[in-house]
Amino acid sequence: MGSTRRRAIVIGAGIVGVCSAIELNRRGWSVTLVDRLDPGEGCSYGNAGILAAQAVVPVAMPGIEREAPSMLLDPESPLVIRWASLPWTARWLWNFRKAANAERLPAAADGMKALFGTTVELHEALARDAGVPDLVRPTRYLYVARDPAKLDVENGLSWRLRRERGAEIEVLDGEDLYAAEPELTREYKRGVRLGPIGYTTNPFRLTQSYARLFQREGGRVVKAEVRALRPAGAVTGLETSAGQMAAESIVVAAGSWSMTLLRPLGLTLPLIAERGYHVTFADPGITLNHVISEAERHFAVTSMEMGLRVAGTEELGLADDKPAWRRADVLERQARAMFPRARLADGKRWMGPRPGTPDSLPAIGAIPGHPNIFIAAGHGHLGLTGGPNTGRIVASLASGERLNMDLSPFAPDRYGSRSAQTVEVALMPGRAG
Repeated sequence: MGSTRRRAIVIGAGIVGVCSAIELNRRGWSVTLVDRLDPGEGCSYGNAGILAAQAVVPVAMPGIEREAPSMLLDPESPLVIRWASLPWTARWLWNFRKAANAERLPAAADGMKALFGTTVELHEALARDAGVPDLVRPTRYLYVARDPAKLDVENGLSWRLRRERGAEIEVLDGEDLYAAEPELTREYKRGVRLGPIGYTTNPFRLTQSYARLFQREGGRVVKAEVRALRPAGAVTGLETSAGQMAAESIVVAAGSWSMTLLRPLGLTLPLIAERGYHVTFADPGITLNHVISEAERHFAVTSMEMGLRVAGTEELGLADDKPAWRRADVLERQARAMFPRARLADGKRWMGPRPGTPDSLPAIGAIPGHPNIFIAAGHGHLGLTGGPNTGRIVASLASGERLNMDLSPFAPDRYGSRSAQTVEVALMPGRAG
């Protein structure tokens, strides 16, 4: 029986790829998961661990074009452009500006809610199956600001988008805020508690546990670099550092490197690296009651089993650009200002190239002209949040199942496509798999 099973290959062993592999395997496919790194060693290693069930606000909001210039001139801004990479990021920035459109917002927010809204329940189920239920926990997000006007939940557009889609929102001023999080500096005057959401105490260990679950259920993991896709009708070949491979269905979940493989097939999706940084302090001497986000500087702080993790920054560039560790320096300074009594020394630094699209919506679906090749990439800073549902969607599409969900917001060709014969292969440096 095993020799007659349909073959599927998933390229990319981050959280999205691992979840896709699990779901395909559970639908009867013979699945191979391929990556040049071990499972979870990419962006899944160092994210903030947030399961953002209330993530319905795109980064490209109306008015961002007025804020961006001043942010780019601020050395501690959460938004940074690597100017040497501008030839590759310029089209992304143009589409980002177009996406900051009030008319597009409701559809984008609805799409985000549909994809991310069940993340806690889906992760809880997978974590139980993987034998690590303790790694997924319910919580609330706590936004804090020194200036209460920065958290105007009555009039702010982002808060209206959340409220209209079922979020629970609670304002905490003064002593109510300090009672909720005693370690915060008294410089913060307002907090807004948002939920329900969840978090994982170790995103790397969670992804590894899911990969082991995939293997226990019959899946195969191969450590190799994928160099090219070779479609040939009903079967697609792969050129890899471990030799030739082939399958009836291919899922490209290679994060920021996905377009290196898919651009030669005619896809023109603007996908770049929204490079994020973290600093993890092993012995902070404090434990938080919430996941905390600084509303003015846009960084997040999570208590994890490794210590206190401070994560943030949208550094727009290429996946293989060298880290700019001054971004981690900024996070360290901001964390010390936020928690003056904490022991925040000898932080461990990390950078990950999160795959981002201009409209904050990932690309999920078949590549035009190649019905057996799928993309599952572009989740930005919401890859952990979107991994389980993305895996279910792409596995259902490959298996020919009907989906009770509007997938048009995630269409891979929503920015256009062109004939593979007219596409130059080496438009952007980078690696795949």
